[in-house]
Amino acid sequence: MAALTRPATGGSGGVGGASGPRQPHVLSNRWLQALAVIVVFVAGYFLFRRLGSPSWAGPFPTGIGDEFMAWLDGVYAWIVENRNTSPLFLYGFNYVSVGLGSAVVLINRILDMLTWSGVTVIGVLGAWRVAGWRVALLVLATFAVFALTGLWNESMTTLALIITSVSIALLIGIPLGILAGRSDVFYRVIRPVLDFMQIMPAFAYLLPFVLLFGIANPAAAVVTAVYAIPPAVRITALGIREVPKGAVEATTSLGSTPWQILTKVQLPMAKRTILLGVNQTIMLAVSMVVIASVIGAGGLGDAIYQALAKVNVGEAFQAGLAIVMLAIAMDRVTGAVGHGAHTPNIAPRFQLPILGAGLIVVIVVVTAARAMGVRGWPRDLSVDLSAPVNAFYEALQDGIGTYTAALSEWTLTWVLSPLSNLLTGSPWWFVLIVAAALAWIFSGWRAGLVSAASFLVIGLLGVWVNAMDTLSQVLVAALVTIVLGVVVGVLMSRSDVFATILRPILDAMQTLPPFVYLIPAVAFFTIGRVPALVAAVVFALPAVIRLVNDGVRGVPAGTKEAALSQGSTRWQLLSKVELPMARGSLLLAVNQGIILVLSMVVMGALVGAGSLGFDVVFGLAQNELGLGLASGLAIVCLGLFLDRLTQGRRAPRA
Repeated sequence: MAALTRPATGGSGGVGGASGPRQPHVLSNRWLQALAVIVVFVAGYFLFRRLGSPSWAGPFPTGIGDEFMAWLDGVYAWIVENRNTSPLFLYGFNYVSVGLGSAVVLINRILDMLTWSGVTVIGVLGAWRVAGWRVALLVLATFAVFALTGLWNESMTTLALIITSVSIALLIGIPLGILAGRSDVFYRVIRPVLDFMQIMPAFAYLLPFVLLFGIANPAAAVVTAVYAIPPAVRITALGIREVPKGAVEATTSLGSTPWQILTKVQLPMAKRTILLGVNQTIMLAVSMVVIASVIGAGGLGDAIYQALAKVNVGEAFQAGLAIVMLAIAMDRVTGAVGHGAHTPNIAPRFQLPILGAGLIVVIVVVTAARAMGVRGWPRDLSVDLSAPVNAFYEALQDGIGTYTAALSEWTLTWVLSPLSNLLTGSPWWFVLIVAAALAWIFSGWRAGLVSAASFLVIGLLGVWVNAMDTLSQVLVAALVTIVLGVVVGVLMSRSDVFATILRPILDAMQTLPPFVYLIPAVAFFTIGRVPALVAAVVFALPAVIRLVNDGVRGVPAGTKEAALSQGSTRWQLLSKVELPMARGSLLLAVNQGIILVLSMVVMGALVGAGSLGFDVVFGLAQNELGLGLASGLAIVCLGLFLDRLTQGRRAPRA
C-alpha cells in the first residue's frame, strides 16, 4: 500500500535513491517560470514605450514581406497569363481542373435529372436500408428543409461537391492508410505530414489551390478533398494495425499471399474502423465545402456567405438550417453504416426482392415527375423564414442589444485592445523571445526553436501586425474556452444525469460546420471582433468539455477511494488527484481547444474580425494573391506555435 501514496516525480529526471524523494525547488515550477516571463514581457513593453518606441524596438520591418508578396503577385500574374499555354497547366492542372469541374457538373445534372422527388425517394430508401427508419425520417426532414427553404438547387450543388471531394479523398486516403498500416517506415514518414495538415486552419488551405486551379468548383473540390484526407489515412492505418497479429500470422502460415492477407483478413476485420474514417472524412468535407464558398464554390455556403456580407441574419439562418440538417443526416447515415446497430434485419431471401422493389419505386417516381415537367422544388412553394427570423433578430437587438453592445465594448476596451497593443506595440524580437521561452518552458527546447522560427517567418512574410492582432484574439477566446470547458467538463464527470443530458448536445455541436456558428454570434453581437470570439468559444467548447470529462472519468476508482479514505475533501480529490492524473487529457483538451479557436477566429473575418482572416478574404476578392498567401502562411505559423506550445514536454499518447 506504500506504493499507492508514493508521489510522482517531476519530469526533470530525478533519480530515485536512498535519500528518498526530493522536494522540487519553487523556481522549477513551470507556471511560475511562465508568469515571470509574462511579467518581464509586460515590463519590457512599458519600458520601450517610455523610450519613445525607437525604430529598433518596433514591429517587424515589412520590406522583405512586401517583396515576397510582390513576387507572389508576379507568380499569380504569370499563371493567369500562361494558364492556357504553359505545359505545366496545359497538360497538368488544367486537365485536373476541367475533370473535377465536369465531375461536379455531371453529378449535379444527375441529381437534377432525378428530380426532387426521385432524389428524396433514393435518399430515404437508402437511409432506411443502412440505418433504419429513424434515420430515414431524419433524411426525409432534411430534404424537406432543402425544399421548403427554397434552397433545393443550392443544396444539390453542395451535395455534388461533397460527393466529388469525398470520392477523391477516399480514393487517395484509403490506399495511403492501408500502406501506412502495413509499413512502419511509410507510417513514420506520413505521420508528421498528417499532423501538419490537421493543425492547419481550414482558411489556410484555400489560397494555394486557388493559385493552381483558379476560382470555382475545381479548386473547391480539390481543397475539400485535401482537407478531408487525413482522417481517411489515419483511421484506415489504425484499423489495419489493430488487426490481431495472431490472425495475420495464422493466415501467413497457411500460405496466403500479402494480397490475400489484406483482402481476406485485414480489410474485413478493419471494416468498422475504416467506415468510421469514411464518416470523419465526410464530416470534414461538409465543413470545408461550406468554407470553400469564399472561392466561388456556390451552394449553401455561398448563401450563408452572401447573407452574412449583408448582415441578413434571416437568410443566413435559412441556409444555416439546411447545412445543419445536411451535416446531421450525413453523420447519422454514415455512422450507422459503420456500427450497423439499426440496420433492418431482413432475411437474405428477401433482400434482392426488396432491392428490386425499391428500384421500381424510384423509376416510377422519377418517370412520373419528369413526365409532369418537375425538376427541382418550385421556389414559389417554399416558405420564407428570413422575414420572421429578421423580425426576431430586430426584437432581440431592441431587447438585449444595448447589453451585448456594452459587453462588446467592455471586451474590446479592457481586454482585447490592451492585449493587441501589447503584442503589436512590443519589439518583434522581444515577442519572438517571449514566445520561444514560453514554448521551451512548457514543451521543451525543440518547441522553443519551432516557435522562434514560426514568429520569424511571420515577420518575414510582412504581416506581423495583423498576425499579432489575430494572436491576441486567439489568446482571449482560448482562455475563455479552456476555463469554461474545464468547469463544465468537471461537472459533467461528477454527474451521470448531467452527462446524459449534455452528451447529445455536444454530439450535435461537433457535427455542425464551423461556418454555422457565426450566425447566432452575429444575431447577438452584430458584426465585429467580439462575435468572432464568441463563435470561436462556442465552436471549441465541445471538444474541450468532452476531453476533460473523459480524462477525469478515466482516473482509476481505486485511487479516488484511497484519497477519500484518507480524509480528502471533494476539492482536494479534484485538485490533488483527479486533475493531475488526467494531465494527458487536459493537455490534449487545451491543445485542441486552442487550435479550434484559431481556425474559427480566422474565419471570423467574414463578420468583421479583421486581421489575417480578412487579409485572406481580401486577397481572394481583389486578386492580391500575395497578401492572401502570406496571410495564409502566417496562420499556419501561428497554428504551429500554438500547437507546439500546448503539446507539453511529454506528448500524450492519446
